[in-house]
Amino acid sequence: MLAVAFYSGNQAYAQTDNIGLKTIVCDSLKQPPAWALAERHLIETINQAGIEFYNTYVLPDDTLEWKERYEGGMNSSDDAYEAFRGFSVHTAMGGSDELDKLSRRVWDGITRQFTRYGQIYRGFDSNWDWMHHGEGYITLYPMGMVEPNDEKFRELSINFAAMYIGEDPEAPNWDPELKIIRASMNGSRGPKMEWTKRDWIPTNANLVYYPLPFLDIPGVEATTAWINDHPENDQFAKLVKGMSDRMAKGDVPINLGATALIANAWLYTGDEKYVQWVKDYIGTWERLTEENNGITPDNVGLSGKIGEYTGHWWGGYYGWVWPRGGYDIVYPELTAAKVATLMTGDLRYADLPRSQVAVMRNQGKIENGKHIIPIRHDHRGWYHYVSESSYPYINLWYLYHNEEDWKHIERLAGYQIAESGRITNPDLAWAHFVRGENPDFPMDALTGDFEFIGRKLDYIRNEHGDPETWVDNKWIIPDPIRMDNLVRLTVGAMPIHKRGEMLHAQVRYFDGKSQRPGLPPDVAALVTRIEKDWVKIEIINLNQLESRKLVVQGGTYGEHQIKAVEYESLTDLHNDRFQIDSTPDQMASQTKMSINALAFAVDLGPGSGSTLKLHLDRYANKASYQFPWNR
Repeated sequence: MLAVAFYSGNQAYAQTDNIGLKTIVCDSLKQPPAWALAERHLIETINQAGIEFYNTYVLPDDTLEWKERYEGGMNSSDDAYEAFRGFSVHTAMGGSDELDKLSRRVWDGITRQFTRYGQIYRGFDSNWDWMHHGEGYITLYPMGMVEPNDEKFRELSINFAAMYIGEDPEAPNWDPELKIIRASMNGSRGPKMEWTKRDWIPTNANLVYYPLPFLDIPGVEATTAWINDHPENDQFAKLVKGMSDRMAKGDVPINLGATALIANAWLYTGDEKYVQWVKDYIGTWERLTEENNGITPDNVGLSGKIGEYTGHWWGGYYGWVWPRGGYDIVYPELTAAKVATLMTGDLRYADLPRSQVAVMRNQGKIENGKHIIPIRHDHRGWYHYVSESSYPYINLWYLYHNEEDWKHIERLAGYQIAESGRITNPDLAWAHFVRGENPDFPMDALTGDFEFIGRKLDYIRNEHGDPETWVDNKWIIPDPIRMDNLVRLTVGAMPIHKRGEMLHAQVRYFDGKSQRPGLPPDVAALVTRIEKDWVKIEIINLNQLESRKLVVQGGTYGEHQIKAVEYESLTDLHNDRFQIDSTPDQMASQTKMSINALAFAVDLGPGSGSTLKLHLDRYANKASYQFPWNR
């Protein structure tokens, strides 16, 4: 291969560039790897697929093509917002600016549309639970990553947070004395202390497939009560009344999802009042868990008493019994723990979700060579055994780097290998890849994404349904913006859980030339290793004619300090300006440079690439949506 490398003297030193960041020069020519070509092609494919999706389902006024009237009860806008959850994330990763702009437009359109329907008031869902709030508002959070100075969405975020920290008199969701959220259903109209049949339409039809929340409601013996409202025996009314009396008032763990909404306002403003609120609220659930012998209770009354309306530590809304059991305790605790660690740097917050995973695990048993755990508890004790999920362990490991969590990951991967001959879960497969195993994961994942997008585009192009007959999750079904693997591979993060999480990544990228978020054009990146104090990244500029300036930031929000970087650079060979017929690998040498900042820049020459090893001081910096050169 003919390689022409240009350099002037020894490039192995860090300079300061025109955006105030230390800059290293990576000028070693690299053969374009298959994963890099596939990654860049996927980014461009998603750019186009997102616009086709938008043009098919969004009207010129930015509302969704749907019913003229929708009289759902509390069932609200979450699915509509959620269908566009990948748009701003993709822009933040290096996708088209257009997708973020469309996301903001359709956000406004959906808000106007569901305000007209009656579910949204003052821009926020009137009353709904934080499982559903979380699903909708994951679309809001990435907008700050793309446009941290957008006044409109900054003010929206501050106003939404005010509804939960006691600053909005029209939405008194927060009890500042007991430090609890006052109802399981809450929103812009405040806590909803009583439920009616009307509130549960049309959700009631879906709930037939879940178990009954209580077994002792007179006249209610089967889940068909949800759709049985015969005037002589209105089981639906009896069921809702029984639930309202025991579940509506007081706090429940699913409300911990609100911590992400508060963190979103903090990332815009840096105001410490948001940090204190998150510490106070998680502190409440830590205390309640301790008082309940290490098990997080799923309900606490308005007096602060555990089981005030249920008579037990179990029986609350989205709790240990109904509708799905223990993981509905663990997931919001994970969301809150990650938010609290981001805001405070304190790693101890991981102990709360970790402890509840252990509660279920310790009640588990081996069946057919696999560990199964009970996810429900009521007067019968522990029951409803299911396969143990790896999701909590992977989240805890990749952010907190606890080797005990990794042992559980290995254990669960072992079960899959024994059963199927390979790791079948994509989260487990990714975790093993970033620990130096499973080298085929990147190409397998990227190839699968092309197949996924192809199926979605086929659905979109053959759309012929009547919008008046569509249900409220219609747009989630054809959504083609598949971000899971781009997030895993480029920034070293678990995909954003749809129940209300923010992005928590090892690194994040910016285009230093255009000063925009995401990978520069033609640049591909792959996080290949994650360890407690360092991460390793492969980067390459696929453009053979033009250089690129890549900015690498520690963490999604600059929370990690980059102490030093090791990288490949060309050495000073006899002070020649040109070296012809030399192989890049022979000319490259490994260099370590001190950075001591939250970000640095990389000058990537045409066709050049490098392996970067970033030495990190995790959670050493105050996180922010602001771009690194504005910090």
